[in-house]
Amino acid sequence: MTEQPTSIAALIDNAAPLDAELPREKETGPEGENEDSEPRDPRAWGFDVEALNKEYALVLMGSKAVIYLDQPSAPVEDQQRVLTLDAFKAWYSNRYTEIVGNDGKIKAITWANAWLQNRKRRQYRGIEFHPDPNHEPGTDQYLNLWSGFAVEPREKKNGYAIFRDHLLNNVCRGNEAHFKWLFAFFAQMVQNPREKIGVSVVMRGRMGSGKTKVGEVFGSLFPRHYFLVDDPRYVTGQFNAHMATCLLLQADEAVWAGDKAAEGRLKGLVTSPIQQIEAKGIDPIRLKNYVRLIMTSNEDWVVPAGKDERRFCVLDIDPRCAQNADYFREMEEQLADGGREALLYDLLHFDLDSVNLRQIPRTEALLEQKIRSLDSIESWWFERLMAGATTRGGAQWLLEIPKGVLADDYIATSERIGIKRKAAETEIGMKLRKLVPGIGESRPMWSTDARPVPERTWCWRLPSLADCRAAFEESVQQEVQWPHDGENREEPESAS
Repeated sequence: MTEQPTSIAALIDNAAPLDAELPREKETGPEGENEDSEPRDPRAWGFDVEALNKEYALVLMGSKAVIYLDQPSAPVEDQQRVLTLDAFKAWYSNRYTEIVGNDGKIKAITWANAWLQNRKRRQYRGIEFHPDPNHEPGTDQYLNLWSGFAVEPREKKNGYAIFRDHLLNNVCRGNEAHFKWLFAFFAQMVQNPREKIGVSVVMRGRMGSGKTKVGEVFGSLFPRHYFLVDDPRYVTGQFNAHMATCLLLQADEAVWAGDKAAEGRLKGLVTSPIQQIEAKGIDPIRLKNYVRLIMTSNEDWVVPAGKDERRFCVLDIDPRCAQNADYFREMEEQLADGGREALLYDLLHFDLDSVNLRQIPRTEALLEQKIRSLDSIESWWFERLMAGATTRGGAQWLLEIPKGVLADDYIATSERIGIKRKAAETEIGMKLRKLVPGIGESRPMWSTDARPVPERTWCWRLPSLADCRAAFEESVQQEVQWPHDGENREEPESAS
């Protein structure tokens, strides 16, 4: 008994040649026998449904049926693909096999039609992404797009020492606590891939500093589920079929923090349990969102960080090894020589209980992102606190100031930096009450020589400069390095 072909390539080699003479129905009798010859069986011409099942599956997606193609020998970015039925039929339109029709006659049909009509074809009611380090099955009759790890975990002492040095001393600038949190971030991803923590990593650094290398190395442990993109459409765009199988997404200079349309999509990628997947020509489907996002950039402002930011861990990479080709070459050689296996082993055996991943490191880089993300009123107020004066050009921190004077200062500052939409005085007051919990109001009956204040003018009664700065630190949940020259410049009960 001859051995069946085990691959599509082998099948095609054994298929009927394109110029082969195909059986004609008029030469075939009602029982499938030729008028001038003995009865015979249909010829396979290389067709093997089991071999085709190894690469193809019929899958229902939305209201349509599509063909899923799995080709492990292809480039990693093309190993999983979704084909329309027309594309599948066109691909095999030049390969034939024979079957016995309903009328009992032998006829030739394409491999595509023969496979589609075969009861043994591989088929699923839908798709899902169910990553599991132990390859536990997902939903019955659903195609699981998880492909597993590319290497087998294997312990090796100092197996990835250079990469570890890069993470500790370059990415985390020697901070052991930050390094432990960062390593735990990736460890949690491989140990519990279906448990989203709702945090992301942002790395800023100059060109050649190795910020992209971090994602590339961790992504190489599961290359089918790692995507490095440098275009915002692959992060925030409408057609996002690649997200269906994504576990780690690295956005390299792909998103600008000031893009309000992208802000919601970014936050959704980090925290939302469900995502909408849409491919061209196919109905959108909803899949569970297991994407971990890391962002790399050399821009000053990378992410829209709120004052109480809990999503983004922002790290500034030390440039000590920037453009050091030997350093990164030796790192790659070490990883190729059992380093990746050792890295995966350590990730799988890391004690996740030793780190609170939901508490992101409060780095100086994170504070900078918060400051850059402040709205116009918050930014103006921060500048007043940094200057230690209630108005631009003022010399003192006044404990009482007319509301109109403070509003005029905000408007003048906004015009100077080109802000088009300026807040009204009422909106300024609402924001100040949030930024300065101890703020009060008064209507004093006095005036000053410098600027007469009409009697009964409404004024803001401000806490001391130190208290206002402390309130701001509490709102951003981080300490700020304030100048020391304005700490004692309060002038009680005066206006300007």
